[in-house]
Formats: sequence, structure tokens, C-alpha cells
Amino acid sequence: MTVFLLRNLLCAVTTMGLLLSASEAEARFGKRSSSNGEKTHEASAVGDDDDDDDDHHDSGSSGSDAASTVNSIANLLFFIADVASTPSRDAAVSSATAEVQAAPSQGTGGTLRLGVDGSAMGGGAGANLFLAIEGQRMGLDGRLTLLSLPTDDGTQGSDELSVGSVHLTYALVAHDRLRLRLEGGVSIATAPDLTTGGPSFGLSFDACLGGPFDLELRAQATPLPYQQFDAQAGLAIHLNALVLRGGWRGLFLDDSGLVDGVSHQDALSGPYVGLGLTF
Repeated sequence: MTVFLLRNLLCAVTTMGLLLSASEAEARFGKRSSSNGEKTHEASAVGDDDDDDDDHHDSGSSGSDAASTVNSIANLLFFIADVASTPSRDAAVSSATAEVQAAPSQGTGGTLRLGVDGSAMGGGAGANLFLAIEGQRMGLDGRLTLLSLPTDDGTQGSDELSVGSVHLTYALVAHDRLRLRLEGGVSIATAPDLTTGGPSFGLSFDACLGGPFDLELRAQATPLPYQQFDAQAGLAIHLNALVLRGGWRGLFLDDSGLVDGVSHQDALSGPYVGLGLTF
């Protein structure tokens, strides 16, 4: 069963990574278009529609890339729910048989998780900080991602972006060896020329694969006033209170024209590694 789940996971993450890496935004999320790179429509001779054709082609390509990105992350959301259904049934059976004499669940004791991850995304680097407090069912999850990316117009320097969220969480499935959480709260994003926020929703899934190894899946979305789709999948190794983790993350951002009336998008993906503590 574990091999089957891992195979499906690798397929989903690989597909997401390929789609995200293949789609490159025309302009940086939350950044005004530079005068040199700004597209303007000038008068042309009658019958000269080359520029219009190029514009239609570029906008169509950008829309197709965005749709592919959204679809890939949506598929990962469905994958999380699908993966959770099988282990939950197995856990129910095992708790009634093989785990009859096991120690009682940590249940109402509560847990505290915190950590930091480093990632390579979009040709730049990122750092992700998180803190989560969780009881038997309810919890609170806070995350902040800082990104330093190459400028989109080829100038010197870098573009600094950040995305963060604070979620209330509820464990739809809560077993000793797995948890499926529904999340909801607010998110915020900052960029060179934009600071905005909106409602945020997500799903997260943790499952013990055996020994110290855990499978970790997470997906988050902000529908308005800007669009953010964030998904990651990885493995964690528990060494008592210390946790080592690594995996793949994809992030899609669209400012929906909040800066200058033109939609600027970023589709980023890459590996991440990190460590944390669990109490």
C-alpha cells in the first residue's frame, strides 16, 4: 500500500513541477511594468496586424500556463483527499486489532510544531517559517515565506516577495498515525509595488509511513482579491523532537491587475529542505 501511495505521489508532484517550471510570467507579481518592457499599441498601417497577433498569442499562452498551474495544484488537492481515505480505513481496522494493547493516543495532550525550510524557486532562493499549535481536533497554523528572485526585466538586483497565512485548523481525520486537516483563515502577500491580503483555505495531510518516516502534503488557495495557489509534498524524518524534512513546492501568484490594471503572474517551483521541532 505504501509503495502504491508513494508512486501516485511522485506522479502528482512531478506533473506539478513540470507544469510550474514550464510557465514563465511576463512580469513580476505585484510589480509595475517598466517603461522599456511595457507593451503599448501604436498606430500601424491598414492590414498590419502582426503586433495584434503576437499580443493574442502571448495572452493565450499566459492564460494556458496559468490554467495548467491551477489544474495541477487542484489535482494535488484531490490527491490529498484520496490518499487520506485509504489510510483512515486501515487505521480504524488496526486500532481494533493490532493496537489493542498499544499506549493510549496523545489525543488531548496537544502538540507544538515549529521549523524553517530553505527552497530554490524561480531561479532565486526562499525561506519558509512556520508555527503550529494543535489539540485533539482544533489548531492554529501560521506560515511566512520570504522570496528573493532575479528581476524580471534583466536589471541589476533582485525582487523581494513574501507570502504569509494564519489558519484555524480542524482535523477531519485524527488518528495516531495520520491526520487530515481542513484549514481556513487569512493570507497576505507583499511585492515591490503591492501589499494585499484575502481569505485563505487549505488542506493538509500527515501520515506515518513506518519507523521515523512521515508523508507530508499541503495545499492552500486564496481566491481574491489576488490569486495564490500553494502546494507542497515531502517526507519527514522524526529523530525524537527533531524533525528533518524535504520535498517539492509549487507556488502560483496573480495580482489580478491590482498594481496597474495589468495582470502580473509568477509560477514558481522547486525543492525545499529544512528542520523543525515537535513537542
